[in-house]
Amino acid sequence: MARGRDAHQARLGAVAALGKNLSRRASSRCELCEGDEDLRVMEVPPVDEDPDEDAAILACRLCREDIDSKKLYDLARLRFLETAMWSETAPAQVAAVRLLRRVAEREDWAREALDGLWLDEDMQARVDAT
Repeated sequence: MARGRDAHQARLGAVAALGKNLSRRASSRCELCEGDEDLRVMEVPPVDEDPDEDAAILACRLCREDIDSKKLYDLARLRFLETAMWSETAPAQVAAVRLLRRVAEREDWAREALDGLWLDEDMQARVDAT
């Protein structure tokens, strides 16, 4: 039991260590909504055994909650996804498209945004992977 907990703690530490580089990459802003409060590193599946900047984003508390929660409450707040889905940073684009797909189940603007989105095969596979 302790070995698994230690491994988990080590992984969390390694993920947190990505923060400095991600903060630089994102100019100390959320890579989805561009907010600047309560920023933390968040891994975007699929993830490798070792934490990597290519599978992580810097996200604010609200975006982390939206990604992690089963239910979305403030759909109007998520209009920033129309821009975030075009991010040049792969994990940010993956997170944005996945969240936008969830919003599209209930909002016309999100469906329209997704209709105009084109992803190459590799990015499409990454978005579809869980």
